[in-house]
Amino acid sequence: MFPNKCLMDHFLFVAGALRERTSEESAELQLGHGLWGLCTELIRKNLGAYLDTESRGLVYVLKAGLCAEVQLVPPVLEFSALDAFLRDELRTEARFGYVRIDGVRRFVCPPTASQLLLLNVLQIPDQAELARRLRLGMHRLTQAEYDAIMQGAAGETI
Repeated sequence: MFPNKCLMDHFLFVAGALRERTSEESAELQLGHGLWGLCTELIRKNLGAYLDTESRGLVYVLKAGLCAEVQLVPPVLEFSALDAFLRDELRTEARFGYVRIDGVRRFVCPPTASQLLLLNVLQIPDQAELARRLRLGMHRLTQAEYDAIMQGAAGETI
């Protein structure tokens, strides 16, 4: 049994720049294929432990800001479950597996506004600590944090 499992867990996913594509291209590729790749074993472990049928995800693109909200569809799947084309296309993003996504809702929340929103909602003391957390690729959010981020980004929905 996981502590606080009665509380809803949501996730902030971060798309970073890769050798083969920009952070924006990576996010669009994943969103377009209806999946979010798990690029580290730690992300896979944490997502597997806390993901449930009501979990949602927010997508943050480095240098672009918050850009999408998605419904996460359990379970976490193995990289090998992707077809050959997607395995080749997403080998960096999904090397530790992936989760299906549905109900993609896009919005634009510029980088500066996104960073201020995250600093305030997550009660992070400074920009350096926020940057460190974003480099991890995923951040688990409580329902209250998720709601506050969505409310702060609401004016930017497209």
